Amino acid sequence: MKIFREKSTAIKILQQDIAIPAVVQNKADIALRRIEGKSRETVVHMDSGFRKGIWAAAAALVTLGTVACAAAVIHWSSGMEAKLNVTQEQKAFLEKQGITTSVGKSVSREGVTVTAQQSIVDARFAHLSFRVDGYEVREGSILRPDFEHAMVSVDGVVCDVLSGGFYHNMHITDKERVYTDGTPIAERSDGSLVERYMNEDGSMEYVISLMIDNKDNSLVGKPIRVTLQNLGTYVRYSSAFRKDVEASWMLDFTLEGSDKARSFVLSEPLGDSGATVTKAEISPISIYVEYDFPMQTIEREGIDENGNWGMTASYANAPCLTGVRLKDGTYLPRIVGGSTEGYMSDDTDTYTAYGATNHVIHPEEVDALLFVKYIPDSLDEIVEIPPEEQYYIVTLK
Repeated sequence: MKIFREKSTAIKILQQDIAIPAVVQNKADIALRRIEGKSRETVVHMDSGFRKGIWAAAAALVTLGTVACAAAVIHWSSGMEAKLNVTQEQKAFLEKQGITTSVGKSVSREGVTVTAQQSIVDARFAHLSFRVDGYEVREGSILRPDFEHAMVSVDGVVCDVLSGGFYHNMHITDKERVYTDGTPIAERSDGSLVERYMNEDGSMEYVISLMIDNKDNSLVGKPIRVTLQNLGTYVRYSSAFRKDVEASWMLDFTLEGSDKARSFVLSEPLGDSGATVTKAEISPISIYVEYDFPMQTIEREGIDENGNWGMTASYANAPCLTGVRLKDGTYLPRIVGGSTEGYMSDDTDTYTAYGATNHVIHPEEVDALLFVKYIPDSLDEIVEIPPEEQYYIVTLK
């Protein structure tokens, strides 16, 4: 049997969203979010991606940080609040750190105005919020508004757009299922929830998350160009796009933020995986790690790019970075998403992984990093198995 090898030895995995049937996804989200708020220690949610498969897992949800409550001076959009599940204390913390700023750049085309209104930026990741005026989508329809193309370049270099879309204005907890204005969420006949893309003032909000793929560079202080092209709608769970407004909205501004991070030099082996964690950097909105991880070849049956059947040779991944443990003993797994991982080059054993977090982290409150050791088969099993058996725990000193 023929043995062939993949063309590149570099392993790079970019987490992607997966389409889930409306009834299943919405009912799962509702059930899982009902746990939210009942405990400082555990909340279960649907993870957007894990390596090559998507699976439901447990995540801790707590009020992070010890910053005293203070009035926010930046107007936070609903989409940005939801992006990081942010509390008032965390808003004040990010503002004090200089990670979030107001932008205020607008451009109008064909009766539609797009305004860059808020940014949250560290060295490697940025979340950007845009207000869209002059375009409407009927509430309750199966049409999802979107731009046909969203392109981003920083300092003239095209960046990876991890996600982009209009915010649906839904807020679901164990106590309520409401839109951000406090009214109950409506359901369709198939049980799926009705998104509400229109805000009370007639505007909509478009949120982009992006990443720079260069560990020696930083997004902070760099000029950015965001080009949004052709506004229209998709039919739910379909790739069919209906173009309503043919135009390009190009916005140029500077990414204000903070690239400050808490750094560690380590030498912590992850069990018998062959990987040793050598470096870590923690910012309030992302985590970066380096491993010493000699390439491990994995052979399996498969089909090559020419359609020939044989034994394929690929390479093992290091244990996945998933979250943190706080100094008070609280575990926050499954908070790292939109991450990328792989070897720094084809001739090195240095393996890197970094991802944005879906919660704000106070770096000084973190005492350990969590890496996946065991994948539970069910939610019940997650609750029963202690964290020490689910994760490699790397204590930070």
